[in-house]
Amino acid sequence: MEMFLEMLNRPADAFNRGDQKLAWSLVGISIAVVTVFDVLMRYLVNGNDYPVEINLLKLALLAGLGVLTYLGICGILWGVCKLLGSQTGIEVYLRTWGLTYIPTIICGITVVLVEVYFTLFWNNSIWGFMLNIVLVGILIWKTILYVVFLKEVAGLDGKKLAGAFVLCGIGILILAFINMIMGLKTPIL
Repeated sequence: MEMFLEMLNRPADAFNRGDQKLAWSLVGISIAVVTVFDVLMRYLVNGNDYPVEINLLKLALLAGLGVLTYLGICGILWGVCKLLGSQTGIEVYLRTWGLTYIPTIICGITVVLVEVYFTLFWNNSIWGFMLNIVLVGILIWKTILYVVFLKEVAGLDGKKLAGAFVLCGIGILILAFINMIMGLKTPIL
């Protein structure tokens, strides 16, 4: 719990410690939210009105895609940062990038709840405004964690940090697009 709170309050310190258990736990929770939680919420809330099928094979495939996406983003981060002079090994990326997944979990839960209870948001400016604030806040939070990660873990600064930000950002967009095509509504990034 202390490491979790440290990740919320002092992400640079958390990255430097690199708690692999917490990182992979956050990745696992993210994957569970966008696969299992999504299907369960749809089944429990809309199961009587709309046919909801629980396809275990599809859930397993999406979970596997989530793990591959995590490995892919770590590989992209490592490769780009290595090209820009970072001396950090890929194992550090694998055990620390997952620490940035708290906003991903919150985003996944928000997306699932909004899609399941979508009628609450029809013609309701207040709910729509609040939802926009939450989603923009999550994106800003994740971006801040991304920059702190590149600075603290990869050891980049200045123009190299800016270059890594742009190049890794392109990789993130490509992986997000692949996740969307494969059926993950919230990318595991």
